[in-house]
Amino acid sequence: MLGPTLATPAAQAAPVTTAHQPSATSSALGAAQAQARALEAQIASEQQQVSTLTEQFDQAGVQLAQVRAELARTTAQLQVAQQQEAASRAQLRADAINAYVYDVPANDLAGIFASTSDTGVLHDQYQATAIGNVHQAVSALDTSQQQLSEAQSALHTEEQQAVARADAVQQSQAAASAASAAAQATLSHVNGQIARLVAQQAAQAAAAAAAAAAAAASQAAKQQAAAAASQAAQVAQSIGGGSAAAAAATTSANLAAQSAGGGVTIGTGVSQLASGAGAQAIAAAERYLGVPYVWGGADSNGLDCSGLVMLAWQAAGVDLVHSAALQYGESTPVPLSQVRPGDLLFYNLNGTGIDHVVMFVGSGVYGAATIIQAAHTGTVVSFDPYWTYGLVGAGRP
Repeated sequence: MLGPTLATPAAQAAPVTTAHQPSATSSALGAAQAQARALEAQIASEQQQVSTLTEQFDQAGVQLAQVRAELARTTAQLQVAQQQEAASRAQLRADAINAYVYDVPANDLAGIFASTSDTGVLHDQYQATAIGNVHQAVSALDTSQQQLSEAQSALHTEEQQAVARADAVQQSQAAASAASAAAQATLSHVNGQIARLVAQQAAQAAAAAAAAAAAAASQAAKQQAAAAASQAAQVAQSIGGGSAAAAAATTSANLAAQSAGGGVTIGTGVSQLASGAGAQAIAAAERYLGVPYVWGGADSNGLDCSGLVMLAWQAAGVDLVHSAALQYGESTPVPLSQVRPGDLLFYNLNGTGIDHVVMFVGSGVYGAATIIQAAHTGTVVSFDPYWTYGLVGAGRP
């Protein structure tokens, strides 16, 4: 993610006035091009922001589930300790009576009886009688129960904090989604010709950035140009996914990444047929083709990048959590040259940590470069060519 600043709906471009004209004059075309450039920058910034927030929300959900599971375990332990204490106190009373009747050497029971509800006669008759170390056992149970109660209270507090974190991220994402939806609404008023123009301009921008990366004298300039090419490629895929312009933009972004030292060949470089669990995961992922991207989603109504991966590999018998960063930790690292169909490619697009994951397909509409992904808001699950800018590594679930 390259643009941390989120555009607000008030800052969005005005509705297009040239989209429905039967023909475009040079001035109208210039205005349309200017709007196309504005839309390009805006959409890229918003999609980057939403993707970062999606990963934060997914991680918050995983943490909340872990806290609630630990709270349930502690509550169960506390209930067992309370039952044990009640049983031990009942046994203690019986032992005290036996000690008195059979004249067994006594121990001090004042503390135990003082904490019971029937302290009258028992306290008077048996204050100095007990057997064994039942007193110590009950004291230990008291301590254990107190510790469990304190742990339960702490977990309740932690649960509230986890819910608050998830809510805060959700509110931020709602604002980001609203801005993105407004941009998409504006874009819906742009006719097909202007939409194609956006994708074409993005492809041209990616090509120019690739050339700049190749010609740059410094490594910093190469990386900056590669970042610009990657951003333009994302716009082209968002507007014209599957088009020649989108494919050309992705190719340019990969070339720019190579110039910046980040370009690699993933897998063998030739088309591969999926097999085993990888084939099962790809088949499951393909069932979601056309399903819209939904932030935090993980079902047929909508899903995000890690939601798609989670469901796909779940069908292959592998459980993954709903988070790109955590899925990276759950996967076995694989050298990029040894990536097989079904393996995962992880990206750090915003410079703050892993925030995107795709599944390598290895054959299809983009040949050996084919992936399947839920890219970002405004797109649907689709096949795309992989890109290398921001690529952190590959993993096999």
